[in-house]
Amino acid sequence: MNEVLSKHQRVTAILVVHDGATWLPEVVASLASQSRAIDLTLAIDTGSVDSSAKLLKNARLKSIILPRETGFGEAIKAGLAELGPIESENEWLWLIHDDCAPQPGALAALLAAVADRPQVAMAGPKLLGWYDRSHLLEVGISISGNGARWTGLESHEYDQGQHDGIRDVLAVSTAGALIRRSVFAELGGFDPNLNLFRDDVDFGWRVNVAGHSVIAVSEAVAFHAAASTSERRSVDVKGALLNRPLLLDRRNAAFVLLANSPWWILPWLTLQLVASAAFRAIGYLLAKLPGYASDEFLAVALLLIRPAQIWEGRKRRRGERLISARTVNRFIPPRWSQMRMAGLRATESIRQKLLPSPAESTTLLDQLNEDEDLLTPTVRPRWWSAFRRPEVAGLLLLLVVSSIWASQRYGSLTGGSLSVTPNGAIDLWRKYGESWHQVGMGSSDAAPPWIAVLALLSTFFFGKAAALLAVLFWLSPLLMALSMRSLLRRFSQNSWLLVGASLAYSFSPVAIATINSGRLGTLAALILAPQIAIFLPRFNVVEEVNWRLIFGFTLLTSVLTSFTLLGYLGIALILVSYLYRDLLQYRQTLNRQLLTKRLPRWAVLILTPFLLCLPWSLDALVHPVRFILEPGILLDGGTSNLVLLGNPGGPGSLSWWILSPVTFMVFIAAFSSGKVRRYANFGIAYLLSAAFLSLVSIAGHGTSANVRVWTGTLLTFATVAALCSGVIILDGLRQRLADVHFHYRHVLGGLIVAATLFSGLGAMGWIATVGYDSAVQANRSPILPPFLTLTPGTKILVLRNLEAGKVDAPSYFIARASDVAIGDPDVAPKNSPAIESAVRDISDGSGITSSHI
Repeated sequence: MNEVLSKHQRVTAILVVHDGATWLPEVVASLASQSRAIDLTLAIDTGSVDSSAKLLKNARLKSIILPRETGFGEAIKAGLAELGPIESENEWLWLIHDDCAPQPGALAALLAAVADRPQVAMAGPKLLGWYDRSHLLEVGISISGNGARWTGLESHEYDQGQHDGIRDVLAVSTAGALIRRSVFAELGGFDPNLNLFRDDVDFGWRVNVAGHSVIAVSEAVAFHAAASTSERRSVDVKGALLNRPLLLDRRNAAFVLLANSPWWILPWLTLQLVASAAFRAIGYLLAKLPGYASDEFLAVALLLIRPAQIWEGRKRRRGERLISARTVNRFIPPRWSQMRMAGLRATESIRQKLLPSPAESTTLLDQLNEDEDLLTPTVRPRWWSAFRRPEVAGLLLLLVVSSIWASQRYGSLTGGSLSVTPNGAIDLWRKYGESWHQVGMGSSDAAPPWIAVLALLSTFFFGKAAALLAVLFWLSPLLMALSMRSLLRRFSQNSWLLVGASLAYSFSPVAIATINSGRLGTLAALILAPQIAIFLPRFNVVEEVNWRLIFGFTLLTSVLTSFTLLGYLGIALILVSYLYRDLLQYRQTLNRQLLTKRLPRWAVLILTPFLLCLPWSLDALVHPVRFILEPGILLDGGTSNLVLLGNPGGPGSLSWWILSPVTFMVFIAAFSSGKVRRYANFGIAYLLSAAFLSLVSIAGHGTSANVRVWTGTLLTFATVAALCSGVIILDGLRQRLADVHFHYRHVLGGLIVAATLFSGLGAMGWIATVGYDSAVQANRSPILPPFLTLTPGTKILVLRNLEAGKVDAPSYFIARASDVAIGDPDVAPKNSPAIESAVRDISDGSGITSSHI
């Protein structure tokens, strides 16, 4: 019966081609070999620049040539214009991508499935991978609440017939979709706002609410390469900004949800789309893919700034809808299913990295070896073998030591440079936006931008700024290690060397002193400096660097600048040295065209971070001392002798006898050649600058006593340079030394390794026994008694004894009926000489009328 009906059905295959020469020969052959012959095959070539047009001509297919920027929906519309009027309800369109090859029985199976189902308007095959043809891609599709494409399949799920059968679905992919022509015309085809990606989900949604059905037919099989989604070819359609498939896909996903969903859930959908974009962007940033991260935000922003498109789309769909929009709810995956699938995929990804199975690790040569003894027992990886991997062992060691180290810091942190953390992010935003600060005698200074950065990050902790700081100080060693490892991977693939150097960075003297004393500026430098260093080598030929990379670098540097202007000066030192080199080259070559390409890029790189931190950074030009002030309460730094050993000193710093290998590494590397010397020279410059700066004593942030300058940020840069030099030297050193007779290089290599091991082990032992009891601790009682906070606006003089070198000096701050909150010291006004004199007289008992002042 189905075979008889199939003969009365007219099928027109529309093959859309866009640079598909790689897959086209097999696709054309598969169409010609269908067991149920196609009545008409029409090819639409959208301006292919490869040999696709020639292949279509050789196949003697009727072809239409369209502009290159033509989208998929427009191509289908142009093909339909060639077919003439609709003659009966039995006319079908079979949409074929140029990278989709149906099996010979695919069309027959689709026609047989729709023959006795008159309500069906769209049917699709089971899609398998093009390269791995046992890999299930899709058996019907849907969309989740955050816009993700939902197939209900596990990652790289193996096809064993577990999803076979005919079932109702929300939509099927346009790769191999069979659509009733009359329904396609009734709904007006694909939405013109969806040039590519998600047009299939949108059309299936509209088909369902128009009273028709969509089915997936597993007996019909097609192999799909998904070339556009996987970026095997570029996207050249209208609306594909920067030719980024991810950007277009995310934008179209948001459009589909907002245009088709009931009106009463639109606010929740909008919030969910923005939050999902933010979380995915963070994931891409951690994966070192800043371009994809920006695409996530741009996709939603490009849609929300033009709401007219959404309202127009909703108006069109109201005219097509015949049944309730809630009909499709059964196809939308529940939230628990999304979470379960995401967990399974994350677990599988971790398993593949830690315990790859033999099938996942075999090479092509292994697969071609057919002489292997079948009686050889299969070796299954043991779960404990994962601990032999340096990454796993290093991660566990890092987490154990960090947890012991943070045993006194589980809660709201205060102490050291850290003031009391406000209740929520809104308090930080208020402090950042205030023009007049109720600090001391009152201040109109601009608030530092790092307050806004903390407020923004606090939103990921449900507005709890205290939770953000607690997690940040606990996980900062891990963040430092990950950041440093991503940098060192540019110099070596030796896992043990990378993990060892990353741990040495996390437990370096500057990292320990920074965390123990609560110095936010240097903490930001320790996390961001390796990421900034990744960019710097690319600026050797700055005229070839694209603007997107430049803006990514300036954004990263701007975040660092918002915390520490000394960090900005450290980065600017490198950039200015590059600029000076280019100016010297211009004097020799007089190549004005090359110079005009370089100068705008250097201007953006050097000036943008400073300008983005206005007006706070502008105040530093009026008061230059702010360039060397660390955020928070001002604390004493170490002596120049200690700084020269790579230890910044101050409260919570390592004992002097646990020597850092930083100084030893950079001076050894200075006698090497090439890249090593370049890093060593910068390391020595930072080290000497830090030692010189540590000779200076300053007062600021509302303190009256001079304290020695903290040079942790400069030592951070020196540590990064030293570890880069050390990894370059040690990478492959064992093999090189084995090929020569014993000489001084053997001794130097051994000394570098021994110094690093001694420093790292000594630092971890010190942390576990002494260092955890630091100035920064959780849940401390307030400094001011509660009864003093009852009268709003009351100014309270709080005295404390400050150790400045070997001399005890009285210091004070003026509280406004509450403890000093985070950010208050940074906007505190300059001390009044009269008040300073009165405080000094009160503290030594010589003042008679000082209390009146």
